[in-house]
Amino acid sequence: MVNFFRPQFYAMKVDPTLKYAWINIPKNASSFVQKALDDNKWNDVPDDLINSIAESPNIKKLVVLRDPVERWISGFAECWADHDNILDLLDSNTFYDTVQKNPVYDDHTEYQHRFIGKAQNLQYIYMQKNGINKFYKLLGAWIKRTGGFAEFDNYQNPTNPASNNPNKVAIVKKLSAYCKQDNNISNLHKKDYELLEQYEKFTN
Repeated sequence: MVNFFRPQFYAMKVDPTLKYAWINIPKNASSFVQKALDDNKWNDVPDDLINSIAESPNIKKLVVLRDPVERWISGFAECWADHDNILDLLDSNTFYDTVQKNPVYDDHTEYQHRFIGKAQNLQYIYMQKNGINKFYKLLGAWIKRTGGFAEFDNYQNPTNPASNNPNKVAIVKKLSAYCKQDNNISNLHKKDYELLEQYEKFTN
């Protein structure tokens, strides 16, 4: 039985001492974290070792989590921004009926708990939309705790904001408005919200 849903690139990385690991969840600053860990000579984990490392109580794991609905909206925009007429689709009640059946389209919209699987000895950093500087500080502190270095503690802005793409902005605006009126999307992500209580939050 597969416990993980694995992204196509850098699903997991381990530090050179094999004491620490990072589980990648796309749309959760994954490209930034990957670059920071690469700078510290962390290594990609082969697919056939991911589950055993994740479930090992002897290896400390880190994952980045964010509000599940906010992430799903961002992921949907990432997935569909280049498709013609997507904004028209978002005006259709039938579209939202199909979302209730299955909100997952790719690894950007896959549920966060599916990337974590049965991981043990795991902490998370919570990434807030309006608290990106705090995220950088916490990530830097965690990397330094592993014996590495981080020179982005004082960064103030996202490195790849949705505002770079007008179509993404329009998609996010429409989906956000819908989700504020309808709790069904939140209900679909119940297990992801439970992660915030299930695992320990890294606070430095």
